[in-house]
Amino acid sequence: MSKIGVGLALGVLVGCFAGCASPQISSREVRRSERAAMDLVSAARDAHGAKAFRKAREIHVRYEGKWAAIGPRFQPILADTAFRRASTERINVKERSMVQTHIGPTGTKLVIRPPGAVSVKYNGQLTEDAEVKRAAALVADAYTLFLLGPFYFDRPGVTLASDGTGTVDGAVCDEVLAVLRPGFGVAEEDRVILSIDRATKQLRRVRMTLNGLESTRGAEVDVTFRDFRTID
Repeated sequence: MSKIGVGLALGVLVGCFAGCASPQISSREVRRSERAAMDLVSAARDAHGAKAFRKAREIHVRYEGKWAAIGPRFQPILADTAFRRASTERINVKERSMVQTHIGPTGTKLVIRPPGAVSVKYNGQLTEDAEVKRAAALVADAYTLFLLGPFYFDRPGVTLASDGTGTVDGAVCDEVLAVLRPGFGVAEEDRVILSIDRATKQLRRVRMTLNGLESTRGAEVDVTFRDFRTID
């Protein structure tokens, strides 16, 4: 269930999160954004309701579900299954700050992620565990991308380049390489491949590095977006 502001016509994205088995994301140097890539991402924003999105102040979403076996086994600090089963999340669109309230079998985890900082509370108690905070910052930033879609890349420190074509669910997509400095969490750099549907201009998939933790450095993940809906 999601609430995305009164009068906002925005494509809601339902994602499937999985380990990436695709070829590695390009490590080539990108000095400045290419016009063709910028135009593709701009067209994707229009397809996801850019005019209405500019009026949005906050995005609220609620997640419910259960973990598959593979995620907690390989990334227990990211999964944090004792405290992350359902969650409510709120993004301040202008400030790009995220507040997440996770609920699990052993209690509540509160994550507050303004730009450049993060705080984590377990059952009301603040933790200063550095690895826990780095993991929470990475998760908050990644979920901000999942919620904002192409709007996420309208931020400082993003360089865009064309990266060929691909297919998602049978649809031909133009691909854009986004170099993020800084990356997700505390990473100095991360890279994202955006697969933009050539016909609809909707963002169909992102493939991304996660360099914000030692345990995830060098790994890549896919998120595929399906079941688009226009709200109001």
